[in-house]
Amino acid sequence: MYSLDIDIGGTFTDGFFTDGADVRTGKVLTTPHDVTEGFLDCIRMGSRLFDLEPDEFLRRTDIARLSTTIGTNLLVQRKGARIGLMVTSGAEQTLYGPEKSSALGDLIAPDMVIGIAEAVDDNGQVVTAPVADVVLAGVRGLIQNGAQLIVVSLKNAWRNPANERVIRDIVRARYPIHYLRSVPVQLGVEVVHDHDDHARTNSALLNAYIHADMARVLFRAEDKLREAGYNRPLLIVHASGGNARVAKTIALNTLHSGPAVAVKGAAVLADLLGLDHVVSADMGGTSFDIGLVVDRTVVRQQTPQIEHFRIATPTIEVGSVGLGGGSIARLDGDVLKVGPESAGSAPGPACYGKGGGEPTVTDANLVLGFIDPDYFLGGRMKLDLAAARQAIERRIARKRGISVEAAAFEIRHLAGEIMGGEIAKRLKLAGLGGADVSLLSVGGAGPLHACDIVETAGLKQAIAFPFGSVFSAFGGNTTDVQHLYSHTFSAAPRTVEELEAALGELLLAARRDMKGEGFLQTAELEVSAESDALNVTVKERMNVDAGKLAAALWTSAGQHPIETLRLTASSHTPHWTPPRQTVKAAAPAPRGERMIWWQSDAATPTPVFAREALTLGAVIAGPAIVEGPDTTYAVRPGWRLAIDAFGSLTMTRKPRDP
Repeated sequence: MYSLDIDIGGTFTDGFFTDGADVRTGKVLTTPHDVTEGFLDCIRMGSRLFDLEPDEFLRRTDIARLSTTIGTNLLVQRKGARIGLMVTSGAEQTLYGPEKSSALGDLIAPDMVIGIAEAVDDNGQVVTAPVADVVLAGVRGLIQNGAQLIVVSLKNAWRNPANERVIRDIVRARYPIHYLRSVPVQLGVEVVHDHDDHARTNSALLNAYIHADMARVLFRAEDKLREAGYNRPLLIVHASGGNARVAKTIALNTLHSGPAVAVKGAAVLADLLGLDHVVSADMGGTSFDIGLVVDRTVVRQQTPQIEHFRIATPTIEVGSVGLGGGSIARLDGDVLKVGPESAGSAPGPACYGKGGGEPTVTDANLVLGFIDPDYFLGGRMKLDLAAARQAIERRIARKRGISVEAAAFEIRHLAGEIMGGEIAKRLKLAGLGGADVSLLSVGGAGPLHACDIVETAGLKQAIAFPFGSVFSAFGGNTTDVQHLYSHTFSAAPRTVEELEAALGELLLAARRDMKGEGFLQTAELEVSAESDALNVTVKERMNVDAGKLAAALWTSAGQHPIETLRLTASSHTPHWTPPRQTVKAAAPAPRGERMIWWQSDAATPTPVFAREALTLGAVIAGPAIVEGPDTTYAVRPGWRLAIDAFGSLTMTRKPRDP
């Protein structure tokens, strides 16, 4: 049986395919007009790599997982739905935050926010119920202003959601779902149950903003997969590090899911390689995504910032910079800038020959000799060197009065400085010294810049992988089926019976969802009771009695009040990790040589090696280029590359002669 993991990015759609022993990887251009076409193209490539017809490949596939930046791109480009929001009167300008929320005038226009006279007190009692006529008048105004979806997020709804549910019932009674004029209603407390009214409202807004497009794409992908021969649910990877089927996924959970699970994959490999601290740096076509693994564990955030909006759903911590192979270089006066604007996959860099005329990092690498125009993506795509030179000459070199090669070198050098500088800043914030940290350089463009990033950030070494160009897809392969639930108490439970009642509701939801996934019999639970002075965790099987679980948490909490319950239900699925193999020292012969501009003023004859010809134990002295079918590894002068027992490609500075 096979497993397939697909990551849909802004420029490329990546595939990681395995039968449990052997691994194949694939990379195709993302199809922005309909990303499900690129999704199926990638799967067809996977079937060819295993010499199977697509329908046979899918019939023999045991699990299919998908991560994507679709929601992230909708958010970044501000192309989401037009939302109407109902809040408690008085919060229209702040959305319960300490200052005016940046969401107003950004994700949601001020005239799309309606205040409703209602109140739930701090004991969870309904003081004022919503009035139907007032609610319907507000809804009519929002619909007339173009609302495609209405979010209801009321103060203290986490203590008692009755008023939010009343509003939904009022709207549904007047606009039944079978009417063409019906407008969907989402409740903030059902998106995430959290005591922070502002973070909960932001969470609901972000979810609603991308919901319609995400639902359309993900259900379409599942339908196409089923039509092609796959007979199991498509699992969607979440930024929390788990996955769930489409029907049990909320759009918010998909934001940054690919970069997030890439960090999870980095933690798996860090443990395998015996590395305590690593920084995962994924350089694709559009962005540079950074994640930290400290003491072999991913760093998580309970209330992360997404596009400057504080939300209330836990994620693996990832930082993103708008810099990738497709990042556009430009002059701002006399100052060179690279990114964050990207040429994407359409039209793409100038060298793609698809109508792009702006110079990019990929164009610079091509001009400098780091990329072979006849061997991009293993020769499946030919690059136009003349178009790359023309774009750099017209936009940069001519205006600066320098050669095309000098301009290209400046673009490449600046890209490396930006990426290395971002990593250095994040390590400083984490209290880590660069000399103790290894760079896991991944993404299609990552190994081209790995040595430069290590030098700029002052890191120990750079490590790359044969499957590194599809690292988010590999990260998806490390995820298990998982559902997260939380409950915040309006007042700490005074008896174990109150705790048992809350746990019973969470357990019921977990069992229902895991049964729907088909994993009820293999599922496990991890439940934590939390407060400022408390964090205790209990692990159990899914069939545990709520009373037994409550008693265990109650005893562990002792005299500390319990403010929040968090429950994780998960079921392990098979994962692939690189096997340790026999190493034999070797000094491979290059397959050729070409001129590379390692410096701005001269090109150097540089040996070129084929990655597939390198055996475990091979050592190469820089300067050198190693070419694979999906990425290129640039080994700087004064550096060396060695391949270890797991197939990892480690780049380090050569020891200086005594």
